[in-house]
Amino acid sequence: MFDIREKPFIVFWELTRACMLACKHCRAKAQKKRHPDELTTEEAFGVIDMLREFGKPYPLVVVTGGDPLMREDVFEIVEQASSSGIRVAIAFSGTPLATREKIERLKDSGVARVAISIDGSNAEVHDSFRGIRGTFETSMRIIDDAVDVGLPVQINTTVTKFNLHDLPGMVELCLNKSVVLWDVFFVVPTGRAKAEYMPSSQEFEDILCWLYDVSKLGLNVKSSAACHLRRVEYMRDRGVMPETGELYRELKERLENVEKRAKEVEKVEGGGSEGETKGIVAGAHGRSLARDGIGRMMGITDGRGMFFISHIGEVYPSGFLPLITGNVREKTLQEIYMESPVFQDLKDPERLKGKCGKCEFRYICGGSRARAYAVYGDYLAQEPRCIYKPGKFELVKP
Repeated sequence: MFDIREKPFIVFWELTRACMLACKHCRAKAQKKRHPDELTTEEAFGVIDMLREFGKPYPLVVVTGGDPLMREDVFEIVEQASSSGIRVAIAFSGTPLATREKIERLKDSGVARVAISIDGSNAEVHDSFRGIRGTFETSMRIIDDAVDVGLPVQINTTVTKFNLHDLPGMVELCLNKSVVLWDVFFVVPTGRAKAEYMPSSQEFEDILCWLYDVSKLGLNVKSSAACHLRRVEYMRDRGVMPETGELYRELKERLENVEKRAKEVEKVEGGGSEGETKGIVAGAHGRSLARDGIGRMMGITDGRGMFFISHIGEVYPSGFLPLITGNVREKTLQEIYMESPVFQDLKDPERLKGKCGKCEFRYICGGSRARAYAVYGDYLAQEPRCIYKPGKFELVKP
């Protein structure tokens, strides 16, 4: 049995912070040039050896940045990992660097999936996020190329105050592009992202409850930095409707229009079965093994079942929780994950404070530790953007 206290289920690996874009919410505060102290190719191979020390099944590795395509050796690193039995996904920027030739090379190197960040259903919204005109059009071309060469595609969307009302458009885009997963990330105020970018607690609840409805359209949905989707899923599976507001009603109404158009397309193309659903894959209770080709584990959050390796070898509980717990140049990943006091805290839901510490969903949710740290300066504090009042259910464990 996989024990997330003993080894991570997923590892995010920032090969470089270099990127050609200037995103207003960038966690990494990415720069145009590569850092001179980045891990070398040989050091990267050493990291792969460390990941294998956790034993089978090996952690899923997501190669990210910045833009990992800014490193010429990204193909060698991916091939080294995949040939070692490690499943590798890659998330890169929507820039001209992502040519069809490079996408084909990534597939040949063993990449299992590519993820592209799309923060708006049109160029006006998306390009304003990314800081460079033409990024939306380039990203659409990248998605089409990836699908064409046979690589599964995931779309990542950062939810902020700026694009709340465009989310139904994102659903339609995901359906039209036949993506295998829509990963909805709720902004954490770190890096370039500011606190005022965050939706309110009620807006969080409205969007999460709406994402449950989205899954009925046959689109796999995952939330990131918003573990309370697992609680929403648990409640709604049992016929308990969370407290929703005006935003939920607006999004729900617009989703119905998206559904109508999707059904019209199905009739014209003669495909799909009526009422087919893929389901939420965020991992609440019973649906945590995703139907998008990559499994899920319940209860994963910052430092619990996951960690982040920076471009210079620093290890963090996540890319959005900027607490250095060690460096791969000094310690092994196993030593850091098992011995760091920060990881020990984060792997124990009983150490959570405030209402998160009392909540019956603390084992499958636990809130965003990164957002708690960003807002309160305490990674064990309660989730700042959750309106749920604990005590309606018995303690829920994976």
